[in-house]
Amino acid sequence: MRRPPTLRLEFAPRARRPLGASDALLALSVALLCGALLQFGLVWSDRDRQLHALRALDAKSAPPPRARGPLDPAEAARSKLALQVASQLVTPWGDLLDTLESARTDSVALLSVEPSVSKRSIRLTVEARETKDMLVYLATLQRDPRLSAVVLVSHQVQLQAPGTPVRFQIQAGWGAQP
Repeated sequence: MRRPPTLRLEFAPRARRPLGASDALLALSVALLCGALLQFGLVWSDRDRQLHALRALDAKSAPPPRARGPLDPAEAARSKLALQVASQLVTPWGDLLDTLESARTDSVALLSVEPSVSKRSIRLTVEARETKDMLVYLATLQRDPRLSAVVLVSHQVQLQAPGTPVRFQIQAGWGAQP
């Protein structure tokens, strides 16, 4: 039995080309890329070595931790003062003032604000035209999520003042509790 002849199909007979400049350029690019990667590896290992040497120097130059003995009273007082100043600095005054500003109305006048940073509380002295205005102001502060435990501490009708306004005090908690 005779085998049928093999059929060779060549769709682009002129597409075969000898190695040229583009192939040489490709080979050169690959060689340069390998060289750059090798250089990067060397620089990276040198960086790690210098970083370890720097950490060793830092460890040598750091003062040894001192033993805790009895605390000097003057140092304790300075430390307490520094903590008080730090708590004053991190107090969210802007948020507290925004809360009070958002609750204001034309019929209510805020006379004084007495914050207690250590207790995270505030005492307000307020004057309203009528008792109804006082209750509306109190309810507004009680609904504000930035305040907690808003209570009416005292109130007094000012009989001597024109229009007999009501002067009252409100106590509230504010900010994150320490």
